[in-house]
Amino acid sequence: TVGDCRLITLPQHADTRGNLTVLERVSELPFDVRRAFVITNVPSGGSRGQHANMLTSELIVCAAGALTVRVEDEHSSRSVPLSAASGALLVPATLWVELRDFAPGTVIVVFADTDYRDARHHYVRDRARWLEARGVTCVA
Repeated sequence: TVGDCRLITLPQHADTRGNLTVLERVSELPFDVRRAFVITNVPSGGSRGQHANMLTSELIVCAAGALTVRVEDEHSSRSVPLSAASGALLVPATLWVELRDFAPGTVIVVFADTDYRDARHHYVRDRARWLEARGVTCVA
């Protein structure tokens, strides 16, 4: 559910050389990482996601800039602002996810608990089909 999404604080170590942010399996990463990908250069007004993966949980990290992550289950939705200072958002499998409101220069790193070749057939990009998979009957 949307309530299962949670912000994870990422330890930051700052000194005169800059900031170092650490993600370790023991404390910050709630699963074994099988895949990571980077999202950059999203045009003004653009969005990413707009799908659900019925198999994959993700940890979304804003490495630079800022954005809003909107997550939805069949009962409710939640918009979570993310920036480099706010930590990472854990998104469990089966939720509808949209990344939007990107600030210029935003860089997102996403860690996933499945390989793409295993998860690619579990993406649902049609919202009505996703709601049906969640047990919601849509009336036209």
